[in-house]
Amino acid sequence: MIAAGITALVVRPSPAWVERAYVNGGYALWERTAFHLTSPIPWSLGDVAVVAGVVSAAFIVLRAVRQMRARGGRVLPDAALTIATLAGLYAVWFVASWGWCYDRAPVTTRVVYRPEAVNPDALARLRREAIAQVNALAPLAHARAAEPLAIGALRAAWLPVVRAMGDEWRPAVGAPKATLAAPFLAASGTEGFINPFTLEAQLAPDLLWFEVPFALAHEWTHLAGFAREDEANYAAIVACLRSHDPVQRYSGWLELFLYLPPLPHYPRSTFSPLVWSDFAAIRARNARHVNLTLARWSWRTYDAYLQANHVAAGIANYGEVTQLLLGIERNARGLPVSRSSDGSTR
Repeated sequence: MIAAGITALVVRPSPAWVERAYVNGGYALWERTAFHLTSPIPWSLGDVAVVAGVVSAAFIVLRAVRQMRARGGRVLPDAALTIATLAGLYAVWFVASWGWCYDRAPVTTRVVYRPEAVNPDALARLRREAIAQVNALAPLAHARAAEPLAIGALRAAWLPVVRAMGDEWRPAVGAPKATLAAPFLAASGTEGFINPFTLEAQLAPDLLWFEVPFALAHEWTHLAGFAREDEANYAAIVACLRSHDPVQRYSGWLELFLYLPPLPHYPRSTFSPLVWSDFAAIRARNARHVNLTLARWSWRTYDAYLQANHVAAGIANYGEVTQLLLGIERNARGLPVSRSSDGSTR
């Protein structure tokens, strides 16, 4: 098991195999199976998997400490071997369950991507459009702020996006799960995550109502086999923009604006009072809940994790969504234009 864990972490499959046999093969079956197993449970089964591993490791250590009184240091190699075996088991589980998604080829290899479209003029136009859209949508969205999230509408807008990006199957996704990690998410400023062992989506408990649609669509995209953060951001934004729900469209345009390279100053007249109030609500929430020391440690750790999994930009990969928004061609339905295997578009 130790050898299997090391092999799983070190030997990386080819992108072609990942696309054909994993994401659009075995993983597709596993994702749907995991959803049907876990969706009836209101809490995260992945929490159980993680806690079981931590408790098992703690039990091994405590048992070794007790046995040292009788056997001395001879128990240490056995304890170390057992913990390494447990780590090997979880490594294999992680990689086979979801980790190989990091070896998937970038979405720009499967859709029509025009690098020349990523330029300052196009960026300025996108910023102006985003500002106009959030100002226009804010009254409509705020009028429905107290209503529950229309998950069906979000799923209907999102599914065609991930299929256009390369999925040849229908990912099974639903409401986010409650998680024991909720206090950590709030304190570190993390909007959400997926549990790679059981493929469940969790969101931070302090997300504001207009942040939830984008955040949930982002995590769904990870479940659909897209590990890169810029691709998850892209699919979430495009899905929200395609939705008929004004709350979801507002969420998408607002997040799109926040990911654009910021200008030094925005005059007060740039945004309506409702939009300014939402920006203020984000700042107030962060001031109440985010622990800066924990947040810095968390994001540095995640930066190293992403780079170790072939995402060279690390956490800066989140912001690279701007290049995808400008460079990927979309059709009249707002969907990415797919590129077939022979190089033609469809």
